[in-house]
Amino acid sequence: MLRNHLKLSLRNLWKNRMLSSLNLLGLSIGIGGVLTLMFSVYAYYIADDMIPDQDQIFYLKTHLADGNDYNEAVYPLLDKIKSTSPEVIAGTHLHGWGNIWLEVGDNEFQKTTTYADPEFFDVFALPLKYGNQSTALNEKYSVVLTYKVSKQLFGEENPVGKSLIAADTLNLTITGVLEPISPYSSFRLDVLMPNTILKDNVGFKNQDNWDDSFSPVFMKLRPDADILEFEKRVGQLVRENYEDPSVISRMEVIPHAEVRIDSIPVVEIIIAGNIATSFFVLLLVLVNLLNLNTSTMYRRTKDIAVRKILGGSGKGVITQFCLENGILVILSILISGGLFFGFLLPKMNDIFGADFGEINFSLANDYLVILDAVLLGVVVTLIVGILPTLRFISLPVSQGVKGKLDSAKGSFILRNTFIIFQFAIAILFICVAVILNSQISFMKKADLGFEREHVIVGNIDLDFKDIDAAKSSFKALLNALEANPYVTNVATSQAIPSDYYFNYTRFYDANTDTDVRLRRSFAGAGYLSTLKIPLVTGRDFNREMDNGDEKPVIINRSAMAAFGWTTIEGKRLKYKNDDFIGNPVVGVMEDFHYQDLQNAVEPLVHYYRNEDELEKHRYLSVKVVDGKEKEVRDMIALAFSKIDSRKNYVQSNLGEKVSGQYRLMDGMLKTVNVVALLTIFISCLGMFGLISFMAKRRIKEIGIRKVLGASVLKIVVLLSKDYMILVGIATIVAFPVAWYMMNAWLGGFAYSISIQWWMFALSGCIALCITAFTLGMQAIKAARANPVKSLRTE
Repeated sequence: MLRNHLKLSLRNLWKNRMLSSLNLLGLSIGIGGVLTLMFSVYAYYIADDMIPDQDQIFYLKTHLADGNDYNEAVYPLLDKIKSTSPEVIAGTHLHGWGNIWLEVGDNEFQKTTTYADPEFFDVFALPLKYGNQSTALNEKYSVVLTYKVSKQLFGEENPVGKSLIAADTLNLTITGVLEPISPYSSFRLDVLMPNTILKDNVGFKNQDNWDDSFSPVFMKLRPDADILEFEKRVGQLVRENYEDPSVISRMEVIPHAEVRIDSIPVVEIIIAGNIATSFFVLLLVLVNLLNLNTSTMYRRTKDIAVRKILGGSGKGVITQFCLENGILVILSILISGGLFFGFLLPKMNDIFGADFGEINFSLANDYLVILDAVLLGVVVTLIVGILPTLRFISLPVSQGVKGKLDSAKGSFILRNTFIIFQFAIAILFICVAVILNSQISFMKKADLGFEREHVIVGNIDLDFKDIDAAKSSFKALLNALEANPYVTNVATSQAIPSDYYFNYTRFYDANTDTDVRLRRSFAGAGYLSTLKIPLVTGRDFNREMDNGDEKPVIINRSAMAAFGWTTIEGKRLKYKNDDFIGNPVVGVMEDFHYQDLQNAVEPLVHYYRNEDELEKHRYLSVKVVDGKEKEVRDMIALAFSKIDSRKNYVQSNLGEKVSGQYRLMDGMLKTVNVVALLTIFISCLGMFGLISFMAKRRIKEIGIRKVLGASVLKIVVLLSKDYMILVGIATIVAFPVAWYMMNAWLGGFAYSISIQWWMFALSGCIALCITAFTLGMQAIKAARANPVKSLRTE
């Protein structure tokens, strides 16, 4: 019996090969898209599964009285917590302090260096491939490597006990190698070193106090710990020990599982978007298949009736149709698997890999994905095979034999509802794509308050081997640039727009009794003029005037407003309860967008730093005459190629750096664009199949109308108008949903576009034009058919 069912299934699929091909194409593309999106969600959620007892691990988030927050705390707080809180099993700081240079023989390299307490492995019991967790960070000069770094240096050899030279002088001993870490993990480790090695560092000792918050704090708590009570106790410790506890609103204790979303909020949007998109695409594929299968059932009512007369059961009919759909689903899963591995997954890595790590598929670890794909195929097969069939096997045999379908008219309503629903989803994604594209375009083209065109920026934080020789060569380069007729301005700085450190300091003005948190950076003379940032009042930095012991500062307009100042005359930036007279404020610069437009302009201060302090600057900015960028870039690159350094000089245009801030959003836009095209394509596949079927059903009617003088245009309108009306209804359904979703999303931006009527009009026109083209091709073909052949058709 099964063999007979299989033969009939293959015969029917071949007989209706156009609809079968459309079903196969829609299924393959749809399932391929769902696999890609859901695999990225799966990879994200299992990324930290290698951490035992993750539900007991928490970190501290500092909420300030001014509404700001950050995931750091003062360094001594953790020791206080551990000594007073019995619910804490273990705790560790986890922070950077400069990426240290390491040497193995003649091989010199720099990797991301993270510092942790010896209790790190008591909190995060990350598995070690080599070494002992309990002692790995106990010694001051120990170092733990990730498997990736260890493999680069030593291959598959166990390196525990071997030595590394750090910072030219320190002799470190490798005490452990971590098992491979998921690229999606919250841990972006390369080299792990104990905090005890920093105790001799002057800069570290200066910040190891109750005022400077710079280190994230992680704790493993007892399973029965009362988090709210523990949070209150931490708040009490803050009030008792912080130098100025009034600036702290609260210390929040947050589960470690939320750290990735907390640190990069857009991740939550991407993950939620992938889940929702997968659901809608899968729903779209199902609706499309149900529509096409329901339509083909109208031609097979006599077949079903004859089967029932000959003693066939409804179960046999359902088995037959499930088998037909099962063959299509199996083929589509195989095709979508090839599409997933060969195209979609690499594309997803190109879009998001730089921010979240490359997603790799491993059959040994990810076999559940294969099982889920098979389960999905079974569910799809049962739904599209059973639901349309139930309606038709319930028809009386007398009606089925005659081909009368009056009792099945309700199916037309259901089919039309499905068409409206699937096109509403497609139009919704088109609207999202149009609005998202408009927002990103706005952010990239907005007036940012500084000049970004024809400005070359080069990274000069190169770890020079001979700093004195490097300074001499750099000074000669600066002189050459200032003498170059193609160069209008030159400046050095610690930061550039799009890359300002998260360095904050609180300053106090006794006259206005105001405490203001300023973002802090350093810049040389010429920084404002190079980027053409206007001065509101006062003066710019000046080499001749500002090279004394008293370092002047320039604040932005937001900082001036935050202090409540109307003039900067006699004003200084001072710390509260500090005898230091403060840094003189010599100028106020206009607000400029030094970070992306998702964030408002915060109060900012620039300290003066002379360009002679080469080792303390990160960027060289050069304003160039239009069209002469290449000559100047080559000149700078040649000069740095002659300076002995551990890193290579890299340069780019400031405009590229600024646009790079929106790399993640560009990735989102590409994903939404693809999904929009995918949904409209799948919807049109279904529409193409339906109108083909309707044209065949009405082939004699079309022939008669042509004989009686109906034009091709009239017949095209006859076949298409009902579907175009349904698409029009779908646009009306989709528009308010799209407006609500995107208006809520845009509310998360400090600067955003206003949703305009033309965005919806454009989305509707795109959908209607694509639909009209799809319908028109098949309708014209049917309308131009020879009426004689049409009238002879049985």
